[in-house]
Amino acid sequence: MDRIPIPSPSDCTEYGTPLGNASMTPASLRSRSFSFATLATILACLPGCGRSPPAEEPVAPAPVKWMEARQFFIEEWTDLLGTTQPLPEHGARVTARVEGGVLSVLRSADGKPVTEGQWVKKGDVVVQLDDRIARANRDKAEAAQEELKQQVEQAKLAVKQANVDLRAKEELQGKTRSGSDPLVAPIEMEKARLILDDARSKQRAADLRVASGAREVHALNTQLQLYTLTAPIDGRLGRLLVVPGQTLSVGAPVAEVINIEDEVDLLCFVPPGVARKLKEGQTARIGTVDDMALAKTSKPGDDAAPASQKKAVAAIGKVVYIADQAEVDTGNFAVKARFPNKGVGLRGATTLRMRVLTAPGKACLTLPESAIQEDQDPPTVIAVDNYKKEVNKEGKEEETGVARILRVKTGIHDRVLQLVEIISVDDPEKKWQGNLETAKFVVEKGHGLRNGDPIKLEQEEEEEQPAAEKKD
Repeated sequence: MDRIPIPSPSDCTEYGTPLGNASMTPASLRSRSFSFATLATILACLPGCGRSPPAEEPVAPAPVKWMEARQFFIEEWTDLLGTTQPLPEHGARVTARVEGGVLSVLRSADGKPVTEGQWVKKGDVVVQLDDRIARANRDKAEAAQEELKQQVEQAKLAVKQANVDLRAKEELQGKTRSGSDPLVAPIEMEKARLILDDARSKQRAADLRVASGAREVHALNTQLQLYTLTAPIDGRLGRLLVVPGQTLSVGAPVAEVINIEDEVDLLCFVPPGVARKLKEGQTARIGTVDDMALAKTSKPGDDAAPASQKKAVAAIGKVVYIADQAEVDTGNFAVKARFPNKGVGLRGATTLRMRVLTAPGKACLTLPESAIQEDQDPPTVIAVDNYKKEVNKEGKEEETGVARILRVKTGIHDRVLQLVEIISVDDPEKKWQGNLETAKFVVEKGHGLRNGDPIKLEQEEEEEQPAAEKKD
């Protein structure tokens, strides 16, 4: 094989300058680099010259679920959260009416013990305060009353004596002969009469002091009764809040007595929007429809029934009070509903959910809750526009269309059946030509769709296929 001759430095030149010449300038090097870069750019552009850009691939339709509006009989129940409490006249609180120390607790006047949770009657003793000072003051007033009674007797005697003196002088005056000097001077007669009037006045004063003393004794006896704390009403005694030896101030709470055996109130606080739906006399229900169904299916003594069936609580009552003025702190309105409690056994101060029938049932066109997009005002639904059936590339028939966002006016919202009444729909762009009775509306997987987005009806096979692949 012939060798390729290697040129010498003197034979290799560029632009008339030998390669090995150390005197090559930076300007010549930049010029050489720029020429190579320009040539590379031109060569890269040559293959694409004269070709058209590739066509855009069609957007695959989004798989969704749709359905037509259906006629259902629905009703609207509004959920409220409240706390049970006794009726206004069936709840009372035992408090200290005077200041004093606790002498004994839960012991009636006849010495019988009283226990917490026991049914008590009005007047039963709950707590006895130390009343020794009040009792001593009462005894002192009673002793003073006896002294006043003696003063009344003395006043009566003084009146009698003055009366006797006056009669004696009058009799002596009557024995005076005509034409002679009177046996009793007129001034003496006048003094006798004044003495009688003075005695009678003192008797009246003594009577008044006795009456005043009697009232004072009565007041002390009444005050003495305040040291005995009794049940204000008939009911069940709650937890005792004091212990023997404790000194109570006026108004200190001792215990509560409530009577919720027959009826119970549920107190709720609702915002103004909900308060506008409520009216006195509306039907209210404690417990969900499912709870009531479970309670009906369970039989007494059925040990095999689930615990949820045995504990199901359901009661039907009515709204009895709606406040005209909102609470200052929260702006909410107080609402009370009254329920029968016989056989239900609801306890006081228990938080429960209540449902109020705010719209009576009627037959109307409805859609599932999932079809209504309520994240904006007014709410919207997605209708299927340009609906058609066609065969896809795989040879399967599929239903396709285009998404069209419509504003919707809703009515009754049945949260039990999860259905919403559709009153009317409106297209802001005025392009939708369908009608409410026959239109198809997206009910699942419609979030994020925009006007004009292609969609197709999702088949059940497409949903079951991933599950089958997992099994394989």
